[in-house]
Amino acid sequence: MRILLAIFCIFSLAVSAQPKFGVSRKDSVPCYQKAADRSKQRYTEWECGKIAGVVDCNQKLEMGADGKRVVTSSQKMPFSGICETCHMNGILERRVTFVDGFANGIDTTYYKSGCIMVIRSHVQGVESGRWTYFNDSTQIPAWEKTYEMGQLEGPQLTYNSRGDTVKLENYSGGVLNGPKITYDSKGVRNKKANYVKGVLEGPFFLYNRKGDIIEELNYKEGKKHGIQYYYYDDGKLLRTENWDMDSRNGEFKTLFYDQTLQSIENYKKVTPKPNQYVTAELYACPTKEVAEALGQMLYEKKPKSEALDSLKDANIVVSYLRGEALSEHAVLKGNNLAKGVNKPIKSGKLYYIAVVSELKSMTKTEVREGLFEDRFPDGKVKSRAIYKKDILIEEHVFDEQGREIRTFGGAATSGKEDDAMPTTKKEKEKKKKEPKKKEETKPEETKPKEGE
Repeated sequence: MRILLAIFCIFSLAVSAQPKFGVSRKDSVPCYQKAADRSKQRYTEWECGKIAGVVDCNQKLEMGADGKRVVTSSQKMPFSGICETCHMNGILERRVTFVDGFANGIDTTYYKSGCIMVIRSHVQGVESGRWTYFNDSTQIPAWEKTYEMGQLEGPQLTYNSRGDTVKLENYSGGVLNGPKITYDSKGVRNKKANYVKGVLEGPFFLYNRKGDIIEELNYKEGKKHGIQYYYYDDGKLLRTENWDMDSRNGEFKTLFYDQTLQSIENYKKVTPKPNQYVTAELYACPTKEVAEALGQMLYEKKPKSEALDSLKDANIVVSYLRGEALSEHAVLKGNNLAKGVNKPIKSGKLYYIAVVSELKSMTKTEVREGLFEDRFPDGKVKSRAIYKKDILIEEHVFDEQGREIRTFGGAATSGKEDDAMPTTKKEKEKKKKEPKKKEETKPEETKPKEGE
């Protein structure tokens, strides 16, 4: 019997130790009951003014000229002591201790209902210790923060109306340092990251509504670094990227849901330097006179075809620039260009007219370098291009039937999946001239001689 009684007592203590928000014990009343009872009374009893030496914060005190200390309204001297205020229904709003004009120690602020709003802690006016903000009536914490002499320190928690954690952060010296995890309204984790001295460092995970990873990124000193992975909702790979300290460097690949190739891009990290990038039409003319005549017609908005037709005997050659760096262009480098038709530029034996449609000043940290390709869902090539130092060398565009509908910088090719596009003139010539290999025939087997 004594053993059963002991077990019952232990169980009772365990149950009583569980937190109960809003209503504490059965023998106590809810925190909001006081306000409900007062609403029925004809005369309101004030909770303020009952403690000797405690002054009214609003009547006796004010903020000092420095905006930091609380001073007495009469003498303008820093206040030391306790002040309080009440809501209009007579319920205590707050009671705060001041030392030399600064809030000091732990104080509590209450809702008009009588329930706790926030418990704060100060040391000489500086936030220090645990702060907890509560929801009215339910008294479920909305957030909990810990300060150390004015700076956030350690774990910081934010909750939803049910008391479930929606955000966990870790601070050191007032900056994020350590894991940070956020949850959705249903309590499912949606983000997880790690910080070092306020910047992202290491893996970063993004989750879908089921809690499955859909993004797996990597950071170094707050910048994207290394391989980044993106997934479909069911976990199949969607995309991979290669980054080097926030600069694209390597292959970027996107896959269809069936894991066949959708697109591929290639980039190379370069040393950052300011530069101007131009998109323009470039007309190569045999003489200065021809260039000036063409430039004048284009300046006067004469149709390009009409202008070239009137100078067809001059054999003007047209080329197109697409976001190319001025400092790396053989003809345009060293020239100050403006949007529109520019004056003739001499380069070698020719004169050039540049009609600029776009001119940007940028500092690039990466360039397009190598193969760029897009495919239709059935695997046929949609477009294929080759870049060198961010300059388009060759481009082919195909329709859904595999017919080439646009070509730049090279001969027309097929849009079949296994077609490889030569990248240089030498490689093309080599491919054309390379003879077919003859089938090798095995030598006839000979019988071993006797005695061998």
